[in-house]
Amino acid sequence: MVYLGWVHGNPAWPAGGLVLVTFGACLSFASLISLGRWFAVWPALRGLATRGPYRLVRHPMYLAYVLTDIGYNLYEYNFGTVLLVITGWTSLFYRIHAEERMLSHDVGWSGYLALVFYRLLPGLW
Repeated sequence: MVYLGWVHGNPAWPAGGLVLVTFGACLSFASLISLGRWFAVWPALRGLATRGPYRLVRHPMYLAYVLTDIGYNLYEYNFGTVLLVITGWTSLFYRIHAEERMLSHDVGWSGYLALVFYRLLPGLW
């Protein structure tokens, strides 16, 4: 974090970055509303969210994180921000797999998988 304070960033596409950050914030908010009382910091089997953005991808809140990370780096990036994003995404992919192992114990999980094919990016993964 000290590095980020010392080294100024390089803007790549500030306007595009702002659009992605705004869209990511809206997607995060919509995901929180869809989760309702099931939202928590620690993964647990509280129920299966299938409404709102959860009809499109299985982890829309994490998609929001990815979009805002890209947006922030389009606005201003340097080696430190890119390194932080790569580290964060690595832990995010681990968490996705851990959550899906837990959610697979829900009775409705196989039906949900039949309806929502993609974890994070529609058409890709």
